[in-house]
Amino acid sequence: MKLKLPDDNFINLTHENYSKIEGDELNEKLQKLFIVFNDDKNKYDVLIKVAALNKIYSTAITNINPVVDQISKTSRENYKLEKIEDFINYVDKISRIEWKNEKDENFRRNNLSFASKYVHFLSNKKIPIYDSYIWIVIKGYLGQKNKSKIVFSNPKNYLEFYDTFCEFKEAFKLGNYSNYQIDKFLWFYGRTLIKDIEKELSTDLEKAKNELKKRIKASL
Repeated sequence: MKLKLPDDNFINLTHENYSKIEGDELNEKLQKLFIVFNDDKNKYDVLIKVAALNKIYSTAITNINPVVDQISKTSRENYKLEKIEDFINYVDKISRIEWKNEKDENFRRNNLSFASKYVHFLSNKKIPIYDSYIWIVIKGYLGQKNKSKIVFSNPKNYLEFYDTFCEFKEAFKLGNYSNYQIDKFLWFYGRTLIKDIEKELSTDLEKAKNELKKRIKASL
């Protein structure tokens, strides 16, 4: 499967379809939530935002308390969020969490996708969201353009994702688009491709993702 060239016409068409089906209203409401409850040292401000994102985006975090604690703790360290690099590093600071259950069993999890969503709104949409749809499409585009082997393994941290995002942006000369505009384009295009495969093969989401990866690799 050869991915469609991300030129102005295709990006604009994808944005139009995004507006018809998804729209920006929900994201604007979430942005207002982050403006109103803006004290991340206060665990209740954080709790409201974490709960909202977890529910709306179905990020499958079954225990949000360690997530809330990690964000509040990091904020109390007076970590400055001024430059784009600050927000990038902040994602990795809050993504890895550890906790114990009632049986004193230890658990660890890297909530990279969720943390990127949280900091996406914290940065007023300056940094892109890490998402499996976006990652598949980015890696596919770069592999096809460079005619190189495509490895879809997840990024080890947000910095790796952001660097790859910027590489894609530069490779296709998309500097006139904001990170948010590119983020929406990649997500919706990836979502469309995967849903089409789900329907075509009558299969589930994960199998459709794997099939998309196979088809992209086969195009080289």
